[in-house]
Amino acid sequence: MKNSKNYLIAIALLGAGLFAACDNNESGGNENPDVNNAQIEALATNSKWNNYLVAATEELYNDCVKLWAAWAGPSALSVDELAIVGGNAFWTNGGLNAPNGYAALVKNPGNGNYYSSGINAIEATIIQGTMDIAGEVGGQKIGGPYGHALAGKYAQGVLEVESWYSWNSITDYSDNIMSVRNSYLGVRGGTTASANSLSAFVKARNSTLDAAIIAAINAAYNGIRAMDAPFRNNLTGTKVVAAMTACADLEDIYKRELLPLVRGAGAAFDFTPILATYADDIVVESYKDMKDKANALKEAAAAYTANPTNARLSAVCDAWKAVRIPWEQSEAFLYGPADLLGLDPSLDSWPLDQDDILTILNDNRLTTVQQIQGAITGESVRGFHTIELLLFKDGQDRTINN
Repeated sequence: MKNSKNYLIAIALLGAGLFAACDNNESGGNENPDVNNAQIEALATNSKWNNYLVAATEELYNDCVKLWAAWAGPSALSVDELAIVGGNAFWTNGGLNAPNGYAALVKNPGNGNYYSSGINAIEATIIQGTMDIAGEVGGQKIGGPYGHALAGKYAQGVLEVESWYSWNSITDYSDNIMSVRNSYLGVRGGTTASANSLSAFVKARNSTLDAAIIAAINAAYNGIRAMDAPFRNNLTGTKVVAAMTACADLEDIYKRELLPLVRGAGAAFDFTPILATYADDIVVESYKDMKDKANALKEAAAAYTANPTNARLSAVCDAWKAVRIPWEQSEAFLYGPADLLGLDPSLDSWPLDQDDILTILNDNRLTTVQQIQGAITGESVRGFHTIELLLFKDGQDRTINN
C-alpha cells in the first residue's frame, strides 16, 4: 500500500500549481457558486419549472428501466417496461450484444462472449470496478476539489463537488465505497460474506488478506463519513487527506495483492458461483432497486405538480435522495450496459450546463412535459443533477416561489 504516498504528493503538487488544474465547468463560467444564477432562481417552482421536473424524472425512470433491463434480460420485463426499452431488439442493438441480458454474459464466461474465462471475468468486473471507483472517489471526486482549493481556486473547487446543490456529496461518496463492499462480500448492505463471494474465495486461501481487504474497504468508507459536512464548505484539512489516503490504499490492495491471488487460482478453478452471486444478487438487484425508486420519484413529482404544496415538494426531495442511494451503490460496476448504452452520462452527467437549462426554461415553445422531454436529450440538461438543481437550494429542500 505505497501508492497513497505518491498519490498525495501529486495532490500537493496540484495544490501548489505545479500541475495544471482541469476546468470542467460547463455552467457558463459562474465563478462564485454562492451567488445563485439570478435568472434561473427567478423562475424557480413556476409552472414551466415544474413541468421540467416531471419531464426529467420521467426520463430518469426510463433510463433506470433500460439499465436494469440490459442486465436482467427480456424475460424479466413487464409489457410497459418492454415498451420503454423499445422491444426485444434492445438486447442486440446498440452494441450491447447480450440477447439474454448482460448478467448472463458475466455468469457464463467463455463461449465467445466479452469475458474469456472466470479469472478474466472476476478481474474485469469486481476487481477493476473497485479499482476504478476507489481511484475516482479519492482522486477526482474528493481530490479534484481539494486540489483546486489548495491552489487558491476554492470557488472552482466547489463547482466540481458533485451534489453540492443538495449537500449530498459525502453520502454519495461513501455509497460509492458501499458498492465495493457489496461486490466483495456478495451481499447488499450486509457485513457477513456470502459463501459464493470473492471474500469467501480470498478467505479460504489467505484469511489475513481477506481481513485486510475488508479493513481497507471500511477505512475508506469511514474516512469519507468522517469528513466535515457539507464537503463543499470543507474542501481541505486532515480529514479530507485521510479519506483520500484510504481510497488510494483500497485501490492499491486490490491491485497489488488481490489481483495476483485471483490470477494464481488457475484455469481449473470455477468462479461461476461467485460471478452468479455478484451478477444476480448485487448488480441486477441494485438496478432493480434503483428502477423502483426512480418510479417512486417520478410519481412524487407528478403528484407535486398536480397540486403544488411544500409538503409534496419535500416528498419529491426525499424520493430523489432515496433513488440516489442505489445509483451511487452501483458505481463499482459502471461498465457494460452503463457504458455501451451511454446510460451513465445520461443519468449522472456532471457538471450541468446551466446556460442550456436556462434556455429551455425560457423557451416559450416548450410548454408541455412532452415538449420539454424532446428538448432534454443532452447529457448535461437531464439526469440526477438537473433534478437536484430543480429540487434543492443551499442544501435545503426548495419551497414554492423560494
